[in-house]
Amino acid sequence: MKTTTRVKKINGHDYLYEITYYYDKETRRTRQKSRYLGKYVDGKPVRVREKAKNPERVYVYGELIPYLNAIRSLELHEILGTHLTEHEARISLTLAIIALTCPDAIYNPGAWFDGTALSRIYPGLKISSQTVSKLLKKLGETGLPMDICRSCISKQESGDSRVYDLMISKRRHSTSVRRQQVNTQFFDQISLYYDWSMSVPAAYFPHPKNLTATRLVKNAVAGMHIFHYRSTTLISGREFNSSMNIYGLIFSGTPFVIPINPDNELVREEIKRRRSELMHPKNLKIFHGETLFVVPISIPVESVQMHGYVCYSPRQDEEERNEYNEDLELILDSLHNTPIYKWTDPAAAVHDIAGRYEPFIQWKVEEGRLHVSIKQKAVSRQLRDGGISVILYGGGDFQWDQCMQWTSEQKEDELFFGTVISSLQIYPHTVDADMIRQGLFFIAYISLMLKRWVERQFESAGLLSVSSVQKIMIDLAKIRLIGLGNDRTVVTGLHSRQHDILECLKWPADFQA
Repeated sequence: MKTTTRVKKINGHDYLYEITYYYDKETRRTRQKSRYLGKYVDGKPVRVREKAKNPERVYVYGELIPYLNAIRSLELHEILGTHLTEHEARISLTLAIIALTCPDAIYNPGAWFDGTALSRIYPGLKISSQTVSKLLKKLGETGLPMDICRSCISKQESGDSRVYDLMISKRRHSTSVRRQQVNTQFFDQISLYYDWSMSVPAAYFPHPKNLTATRLVKNAVAGMHIFHYRSTTLISGREFNSSMNIYGLIFSGTPFVIPINPDNELVREEIKRRRSELMHPKNLKIFHGETLFVVPISIPVESVQMHGYVCYSPRQDEEERNEYNEDLELILDSLHNTPIYKWTDPAAAVHDIAGRYEPFIQWKVEEGRLHVSIKQKAVSRQLRDGGISVILYGGGDFQWDQCMQWTSEQKEDELFFGTVISSLQIYPHTVDADMIRQGLFFIAYISLMLKRWVERQFESAGLLSVSSVQKIMIDLAKIRLIGLGNDRTVVTGLHSRQHDILECLKWPADFQA
């Protein structure tokens, strides 16, 4: 009887079978029997079980799939290759992926690299702490990062941008302190430019010295001209307390979106006037799954009307109140009945323990013991604006969700840069540590570009409406690449969830070296 071959798709993989037709005398019908030939690879059957009864090695692969697709789509390998050697380009991309997937691998990058699919994509790459240090130093002391940024921008069609003002702590472990209370000499300042059309980082510009608020706009515009953008919109995370700085922003002619302290004299009266309607149902909004109340405001500044939004977050308000209550209870427990000796200054003892909570505590000494209580009115005044934030904008008509999206992105990017710098900040030698830190800015920039591109793909595919970025990455991380010997590899079978994710994104599951 006739014999043919047929390709069957099972769990997203193609397998080849030999189909033989024969005549069944009992049923008097034509039947068929199939014989497995192997996995269908490059038009030929591959007997996986026979070729590799004992797999040579299992590689980390699934969690790299999104970033490998980002590198191909953004043509990052080609762009880096025009300015760096092939070896340096591969190390740069490897470091960017390390920052996104396993920051601790920086302590032994070679061992991590050998256990991932990158060792199949970049065969023979030698990566060690010394080679990493040399590359970072080269990136930090030359103008190569700026040249690479220009090449990235030349690939984009849009001539418009928005720039995020980032302040990166120079300390390895920084505390969450309001930045207007911190001396800017402890921060590196970076302008991060987003391409308007793709909404991914396209360039960054580190500032050689600390910027004051008055010079912020000038440097943002200067960076816009350096990278040949037609226009830019400034999004800053620093809270402008000086009215003169805000005046300067308004009359600079550059569109901007900035947060402002609710206690600022420009908005304080407006918040009081709007407080009664702040929690009205008509002002209820949903932003990234969180309930917010948003009220548009308009305030006169010199000869112009400035616009913005007052936002109230019940979740943030509750968190702030709980934090204050927990901290004050701990302080009271520590201070109450503390013995006060003749040589002890009770005011200094209270200050040492209470710290910034000292204005909310009243105390007295009785019978050589310290008795403390809370100033309820002072705490109420402090928390009256809990959960309230104010955003002002100028130079354009921006909607509330657009302003919230940009300011939240600015905070996330600032945190991301700080985390990457802190995680990868190891030096085989301490010489030229500042130059190596500048090189780390470039790695953080490449990592953030990959991260944002992946998130945009998840969003455009509709995946974020039913899941989160973290859950998607966990599902993909279960996919492994198995080395079979003779330079052959096979991807582990996909379950339905993984198959649906890759199908929505139109990403192939098969390994592409």
